[in-house]
Amino acid sequence: MKIALIEICEANHYTAVEALALTYAVSKSNQITVFITDEMAKLYHFKEDNIQIIKKNKDQSVADFLASINQINFDRIHINTISTYFKEFAFIDWKSKVILTVHNLDTWFNNGFSRRRKLLSFKLLNPSKNSSLKDNFYLPIKYFFKDFKLQDYRDQIIHKIKNSESQILVYSESQKTYLTQFIDKKKIIAFPFCIHQESEDLSINHQKLRICIPGMVDTHRRDYDSLFFVLTDHIDDFKGKLTIDLLGFIPDSGKHLISKIKQLNEAGIEVIFNEEFISKDVFQKRLFSSDIILGNLKVNLNSQSKYGETKETGVIFNLIKAAKPGIFPADYPIPKDLSSICISYQDDLYPVIFDLIQDKKKLDKLKESAKIVVQNYEPQNLYARLVN
Repeated sequence: MKIALIEICEANHYTAVEALALTYAVSKSNQITVFITDEMAKLYHFKEDNIQIIKKNKDQSVADFLASINQINFDRIHINTISTYFKEFAFIDWKSKVILTVHNLDTWFNNGFSRRRKLLSFKLLNPSKNSSLKDNFYLPIKYFFKDFKLQDYRDQIIHKIKNSESQILVYSESQKTYLTQFIDKKKIIAFPFCIHQESEDLSINHQKLRICIPGMVDTHRRDYDSLFFVLTDHIDDFKGKLTIDLLGFIPDSGKHLISKIKQLNEAGIEVIFNEEFISKDVFQKRLFSSDIILGNLKVNLNSQSKYGETKETGVIFNLIKAAKPGIFPADYPIPKDLSSICISYQDDLYPVIFDLIQDKKKLDKLKESAKIVVQNYEPQNLYARLVN
C-alpha cells in the first residue's frame, strides 16, 4: 500500500505519527510518506527504508500543500490532527480513502449549539481556583463564539467521512464504544497513540519507591491537591521511602504548588519538579527510571468531556512506552489488556502507595508483568488493527 500520514497542526503529536509509520513499515511492501511542516522536522527520525518525509515549504500555503498531497494516488491518507486549518481541511475533496484521528470526540460529534451553550455555562459557573479572570471568563466566551464557524467545518469533514469509505481513528476501545452512538462501528479504528519499542529499565535496585506523573502539571486535568494532602498527612510513613517525579513543567496556573512541593522536600519526601520544559531525552530517562506511573486524573473534566470516553490520557501511553505498571482512579476505564498491571483507587491514594512501599515483591511482580503485557503494543502485533 501507499500510505500518507499528515501532521501539520501539533508538533507534540509526533509520537502518534511515529506509531502509525513504524507499524505500517512492518510490511516491507508498504510505502509510507510522512507530510509535516519544516518546524517539526527535527522531531522525526526514521531508519526504515520504506518511510520518507516530505516537508511543507515555508512559503507554501496549507491549501496548496494539501492539494499537492491529493494529487498523489495513495491507498489511504491518515490525517493525524486537525486543530487548526479547519477551512482548508473542510474544503478539500480527497481522492483517496481518509482515516481521520479524532482526539476529542465531544467537539467532533453531537456538539450542537445547545451542548456548546451548556458547556459554556458549566465553565462560567465552575471557574478554576488558580486561573486568571481572563482564563475563567473572557476566553471561554471568546472561544464559544469562535467555535460556531469551526463546528461548521468539523461537521463538513465528518459528513464526508460518513458518506465515503473513509474512517475515524481513536486511541482506545472504550472511545470506540462511545463513538458507536454516532457512527457505524465498521468505520472506527482503535489504535494507540504510542507503541512499545525496546526500552531500558532504569529502576532496578531503587532504595525508595519512585512514582512518576508524566505530563504538564495541569491542575485542571490532574488532581494534585489530593495527592499532596495524602503526602502531607502521612509524612512519617513516607519520609525517606518515596520519590514523586512530576515529569512535566509547571505552568503559571500551577505555580501555587511549588511552596507545597518545597515543604514536602524539607520534610523528607522527595518531589522532583521543573519550572521549564523538559527535553525529550531527559523526559525519557526519568520515565524509564520510574517504578510505577500515576495517572491522578480528574476523569470528568466538565459536563461533556471524560477520560476514557470522549478523550484519552497520555499517561496510559507512557505506561506502554516505558513498560511500567500504573495507578489510576477507579472510574477511569483501564484498557482490558493492561488491567493486570494497573491498580485502581477510589478517593485515597494512601493505602496504594503504602502497600507498594511495604510489599516490594508485589511491586517487582507488577514491573515484570508490565514488560510482558506491553509486547501487545509492539508494531508487529498492532499491524492487524490497521489493515483488517
